[in-house]
Amino acid sequence: MNQSVIELAPYTGEAGLSCYTPAEARKLSEYIVSDTLVHGAITPTMRTTVVCGFVDETTAVCWQYSTREHAFIQVGEWVT
Repeated sequence: MNQSVIELAPYTGEAGLSCYTPAEARKLSEYIVSDTLVHGAITPTMRTTVVCGFVDETTAVCWQYSTREHAFIQVGEWVT
């Protein structure tokens, strides 16, 4: 099996990624939008897994793999 590593974004600190189904990501987005201390949203556009990770101490970014574009596409972010 051929596996490769793809850099989604540069980050500071320790790497930490979370994976969500599109439905789970939409639910997380509802929480983010309703929270007064967190700003942002996640808008999954495909059926693929949503991958989110903090790129610094306060900013998380989310991506989905686009089979059409053969690349990860940013679908959201939030700042705490």
